[in-house]
Amino acid sequence: MNWLFPNIHTLKEPQNDILASKVKKPYFRDALSVEIQKTELSPSQLQHAIFAYMPKWVSLLMAIRNRIVKLFGFEVGADNLKPASDELEIGDKAGFLTITEKLEGEIISYAEDKHMVFYISVLKQSNEVIVSTLVNQKTLIGRIYPSYLEMHDFSGSLNGQIQDIYCR
Repeated sequence: MNWLFPNIHTLKEPQNDILASKVKKPYFRDALSVEIQKTELSPSQLQHAIFAYMPKWVSLLMAIRNRIVKLFGFEVGADNLKPASDELEIGDKAGFLTITEKLEGEIISYAEDKHMVFYISVLKQSNEVIVSTLVNQKTLIGRIYPSYLEMHDFSGSLNGQIQDIYCR
């Protein structure tokens, strides 16, 4: 996908962020970064800008995904990650995620079901934003699911969102 979104960079697994302290084996971890033009935005506002406006085809895929994974016992919520506001506080909902930590430079969202514990971090570092995920896998199905996503590289939709918002 790098050829399609050249300003988005796939990172090695972050070692010194908040999510690193939440790792429980087995787990899946990934991260993307991009240079941002609007450096005045807070991590909360960055999360809102990235996830609030999903293309219709992504929302459709999320709805289909929710129907399928529900058959395997995953809890499903909203078909998107749209936060209610661009200034999120601990306990606020962003789609199916709940904000659990809010620091000056980073915001952490969380969801859990019987198969996995899922985290998203939006970390702002000067003129760069890093969006990373952590999935602590609790069951065999929880281990298979992220592997399936990694094989199909659905990160292109997130790459597109970041590209549209911050690279123009």
